[in-house]
Amino acid sequence: MKALVTASSNTAAVQDIPVPEPGPGEIRIKVKAVALNPVDSLYVAHPVDDPGRVIGSDVAGIVDKLGHGVTAWAVGDRVAGLLQGATSGNARPGGFAEYAILEQDLTIRIPSAVSFEEAATFPLCSLTAAQALFIRLEIPAPFASPFEFKPPTASRPIILIYSGATSIGLFAIELAKLLRTPAGEPYRIFATASPKNHEKLKNLGVEAVYDYRSSTWPEDLKKAAGGVSYALDCISEDSSTAMISRAFVNEGGKIAVIRKAAWSKEGIRENVQPLYGAAWSGLGHEIKYNNEILPASPSWREFTVAFFKFLSAGSPIDLSVFPISANPIRLMPGGLERIVSDGFSLLGYGKVSDRPSHSDVEEEWMKPISGEKLVYSIA
Repeated sequence: MKALVTASSNTAAVQDIPVPEPGPGEIRIKVKAVALNPVDSLYVAHPVDDPGRVIGSDVAGIVDKLGHGVTAWAVGDRVAGLLQGATSGNARPGGFAEYAILEQDLTIRIPSAVSFEEAATFPLCSLTAAQALFIRLEIPAPFASPFEFKPPTASRPIILIYSGATSIGLFAIELAKLLRTPAGEPYRIFATASPKNHEKLKNLGVEAVYDYRSSTWPEDLKKAAGGVSYALDCISEDSSTAMISRAFVNEGGKIAVIRKAAWSKEGIRENVQPLYGAAWSGLGHEIKYNNEILPASPSWREFTVAFFKFLSAGSPIDLSVFPISANPIRLMPGGLERIVSDGFSLLGYGKVSDRPSHSDVEEEWMKPISGEKLVYSIA
C-alpha cells in the first residue's frame, strides 16, 4: 500500500509498505480521508524516532477487516479514528496511508449524512477540546463520563475560547453550546479571533468575540461580562496564557493549555492556574511525548471511549449527523503525495505565529489557513 512515511533529512515521503493486519480487538480500515493537524508536521520536522514511521493522526474510512474478538463493528461500516502518527516512541503506525489500524473501542461511527472528509476533522481536535473542558477544567460533561465534577455555582458561567476559529476552538464552542447549569441555564461563551472570523463565531452562538491583537481585549471582556470562569487557550504560545489570565474573575480560575512549554509564565496572575494535558493520554497507552513518558491512564481512556460513543450516537434531533458540527474543511488536491509540499507548508513546523504567509500565491487552496481544516481525500 501507499503510505506517507518519515524519511531522513526531517521530511516524509510516500512509500510502498505492506498492508497492516489487525490484531485482537482491532479493525482495519480502507482510508477515504485524512485531516491535518500541526502535530503531524511538527514531528516530521522534529522526529521523535528513527525514519520509517507512518505519520498522521486523523483518519476516516470503511472497515475492511476485523481482528479477533471484534464484535462492535462489521466490514463496510463507516468510521473515523485517532492514531499517534509518529508522534511518540512506540511502533504503532499513523493513518496517512491507504489502510490503517484502529482499536475497536476508540473508533467513531460516522452518521449517514456526514462525509468522510467532514468526519476526519473530528478525532484529535474534538477530543482535545473535550478533555480540556470536561477533565482539566472540571466542567460536568453533557454526556456520560467517568469524571464527575460538582456543577458551577455561577448562575451562568462564562467560558472563554482563546483562538476560537482554530479546529480545537471550533469544537470547544460546539461542546460549550451543549452545557446547562442545574437550573437549565446555558453557559455564556466568549472568544478571541482575527476580525475576519468574528461574524462566523457569533453565528455559531458566541456572545462576543474580541480581536486577540488588541492589547486591551482582556479588560474589555472583563468590563463587559464581569470576568470569565473558565478558559481554553487553543494557541498556548508566548503571551497568550498571560493575556487570558487578565480576563478572569477576581477569584481567579483555571486555563486549559494545549502546549506545555511554548507559552510564557511571565505575567500570569497568581490565582490563575494553567493546566496542560496531551490528547494522547486518552489512548490509554504509555507514550513517549515531548521528551517525557506519559503513563497509561485508564480513566482518560474511559473518557475517550465515552466521548466517541457520544459522537457515534448522533444528534438527538437528527441521527444522521453528529451531535456537534464538523470543522469547515478546505479540501486539498493531490492525495498523499501533496500533504508535505502543500499541507505542511500551510501548517508550518512549529508556532502558529511562525507560519509562512503564502499571501502571494494564486492557488486558492494555498491561501493562508484560518477557520478551516485541511483535508485530503485518499483514493
